[in-house]
This record gives sequence, structure tokens and C-alpha cells, in this order.
Amino acid sequence: MTVAELKINSHQRWTLEDIPWHTIQSDAMVNQEELFNILVAASFIEITTDLFTRNLLEYFSDDKEVTLWLEQHWEHEELLHGYSLKRYVQTVWPEFDWERTYQAFLSEYSNYCRLDLLEPTRSMEMAARCVVEMGTASYYTALSRLSPDPVLSMLAHHIREDEVRHYKHFYHYFLRYRQCEGTSRTSVLKALWHRLKMIDGEDGLIAIKHVYLARHPGHQFDKHVYRDLRKRYQHKVRRHIPLEMSIKMLIKPLGLSPRVQHAAVPILAGLARHTVV
Repeated sequence: MTVAELKINSHQRWTLEDIPWHTIQSDAMVNQEELFNILVAASFIEITTDLFTRNLLEYFSDDKEVTLWLEQHWEHEELLHGYSLKRYVQTVWPEFDWERTYQAFLSEYSNYCRLDLLEPTRSMEMAARCVVEMGTASYYTALSRLSPDPVLSMLAHHIREDEVRHYKHFYHYFLRYRQCEGTSRTSVLKALWHRLKMIDGEDGLIAIKHVYLARHPGHQFDKHVYRDLRKRYQHKVRRHIPLEMSIKMLIKPLGLSPRVQHAAVPILAGLARHTVV
């Protein structure tokens, strides 16, 4: 899908033309190294959504409702996120060779977009999708809050709204598959936990790796460098993560009673505040 195709989708709630690119406050952003790394890595992953979409389309091939939504809405909007982030990066940091670095990332990342890495049942895969959308909604909420540039705040807010809406769709499909498959709460918990552990998995590591190597030619990238970079990113965003929203989205597929959920959310948010972020 090209940029031109992104402009003509009748379902699109916002387009590249809705972003006031000419008002970007580059001076406020140019020395924001952590934000640069985060934005480039996110643009790489989002703009490669078409690879993962193919796996989902094959996995749910006989479910026309799901495949139609994935093709006409989800993939289209995720790619728009990638193109918009790419444009932002190229506007603020024109010296960065986005295309060349992305090709290096894609060459390695494409090996991890495999059908066999999806969850064993459709309901569990939909639960895993909920975790992914929770993570991205939380990420873009934080980005919108901490950005020193109002244009980036606007862009991140648009993306955040899309991700929340995507979560609702995946959750709807999860409920349908859970009912027809008779999925136990234990299985759902297993899928949630499995995908939660992968939030900082290979995709993020590979993206950060290639951004770092492009910015620091001749340097070595290893687990120690990655651990140090992650600490810096966490320090940057930790005060802006919407913890309670994230916890509610995370545990919703478990189908807990309102009373149990009401009690669990502040406890889990407190734990996350002292351990995760």
C-alpha cells in the first residue's frame, strides 16, 4: 500500500493532510535523542504491518468479517501510523537516512513475521492482539503527553485513538471465539501473559538495534547497550504512562467480575508503577 492509497480510504478518520507539518517545532525536538530513537523504531514496526497482516489473514481466512476488517481498516490505519511517523522523523531529522536504515531493519525483522508464532487457538490470538493494542495505546498516550512539540502530541493522540478502537474490535472478536471455542480463563491468562512478555521482544530490539547502529557507525550493539537504552526510554516515559487504563485493558479479556476488577486494578497499577515503569 502506497502513500497515495492511504489518502483515498473512505473509512479513514484522519489523513496525512490533517497534520500541520509546517508548524512542527523542530528546535524543541532535534536534540531529543530518546524520542528520536522511539519514533524511528515505531515507524519501522508500524510501516511493516503488511507482513504481519498476511499471517492474520491466513489464520482467519474463513472468517470474512475478521479478514474484511483487517484488510480495510486495521492494516490501512497501522500503515498510516508508520507513514506519518516516518514523515515526522524526516521533517525533524532530515540528515537521518530513514530508507537505508529501514531496509536493514526489514531484512532482519521479516524472519520473525511467521504464521507459526501466532497463538494456538483463535480466541487466544485475539486475546494476544488485545495486549498488543493495549501496549500501543499506552505508548502513544505517553508520547502525546511528554512531547515538547504540539504537532507530535497531536499525531500521537490520533494514533492512540486508532489503537483504542482497534482494541475494541479485537476484544469483540475475542468474545465471539471464546464462546464458540469454550476457552478457559486459564488459557486466556496464558495468552495474555505470553504476549505481555513479548512487548519488549524481538521487534522492538531489532528496530532499536538498527537505529542505534545507523546513528553510531562502527559501534557494537549488544544486550548491555539495549538494556541501557531501555532504561533511558523508561525514565523518559514512566510518569506519562496511563497505568490504570493499561491494566483495565490488559485484564478485561479475563472476564473478571466488576468487584474483583475494581479491587485488582489499583493493586496491579501499584505493582507496575514500582516494577514495570
